[in-house]
Amino acid sequence: MFLQIDEQAKKSFALFNLGFRPFFLGSAYAAVILMAIWGLLYTNVIQLNNYYGIIDWHSHEMLFGYASAVIAGFLLTAVRNWTNVNTISQTPLAILAAIWLLARILPFTPLPGVLIAVVDVSFFFFLMLAIAHPIIKVKQWSNLVMVGILGVFLIADMLVQAQHLGLLTKGVIQGNTLALYAVLLIIQVLTGRVMPFFTRVVVPDTEVIERPNLEKVLLTTLILLAISDTLALNSLLTSALALVLVVAHIMRVSPWFSKPVLNTPILWVLYAGYLWLIIGFILKVFVGFDWVTNNLAIHAWTVGTIGITTYGMMSRVSLGHTGREMIPPKFAITGFYLLFLAALVRVVFPLISMAHYVLWIEISIALWVLAFALFAIAYTPILSKPRVDGQSG
Repeated sequence: MFLQIDEQAKKSFALFNLGFRPFFLGSAYAAVILMAIWGLLYTNVIQLNNYYGIIDWHSHEMLFGYASAVIAGFLLTAVRNWTNVNTISQTPLAILAAIWLLARILPFTPLPGVLIAVVDVSFFFFLMLAIAHPIIKVKQWSNLVMVGILGVFLIADMLVQAQHLGLLTKGVIQGNTLALYAVLLIIQVLTGRVMPFFTRVVVPDTEVIERPNLEKVLLTTLILLAISDTLALNSLLTSALALVLVVAHIMRVSPWFSKPVLNTPILWVLYAGYLWLIIGFILKVFVGFDWVTNNLAIHAWTVGTIGITTYGMMSRVSLGHTGREMIPPKFAITGFYLLFLAALVRVVFPLISMAHYVLWIEISIALWVLAFALFAIAYTPILSKPRVDGQSG
């Protein structure tokens, strides 16, 4: 009897069947908990010391905690599709997820900084190995770009840790900036691969054409912008590069978008994230002329681009890879609107009234937390239970 119960329990629990499951679920809960803690710290409701310090902890956890988990889940799933080679699952996947979780917890312990740093950095090292193995096995050399971007993440995290260990003086700002652009680069590459084809499913006459020269301009310019911004080079150079990206991205996305897109929430949410990508580059142009603060450009990308795009991609991938129709739960659709509003309040409202800046941040935090709480409620059973079609994954 007990053996039968154990076997049934094992069959009904699928959290470690494929990479998107633990990391999407973990990122959703992290988005709620980490941002809620940040809100309480920001408003001085609680006092909570940690290895990074309050401000640095917030930026680190949003980039190296939340965003990295979404990227891990997506790549571990996508690489299996690209290569037809199984990526890690079950115990190895559970161990990798545990390392990620441990890295979120250890900063609040009195353990030595070196140990905290090693655990945090090791996640990216092991994730790189997990992604590289199937790609190298089938010799898909073009997809090694994803391994390279993860390598940038690893270097960025090492820069951050080096400052906290007293080895560098500008490691935090350079590491955070580098990590932010690494996320934007992944989003730029992946949106170019999937958005036009997602759109064509809904709008069959969508223009999907190969424009390799435009993609090269986008890739090269974003890399140059990342270098210029990370090293704090000439501000006018940074503005010029950002302006090129504004124009290039508008040229890229224009043929894909049409009015019918707005009728499909799981599709328009990706375009909403793309809109904030362009807004972020526009603000970056203005930063070079001291017309707006850099903080607004950063949050256009973090709350708007990264928050909305990852929310949309997690919603879609979680449905598709569990054998469900591409119709997100109502809670998730509500989350799409809440997250867009969170970005609007965080980035645009301060431009209208800086006197209420703290209030705008508090409202944005509340909207973000509620959006991801709705995602967690809607997707916990989807991500933890087996596929509805009986297939593996």
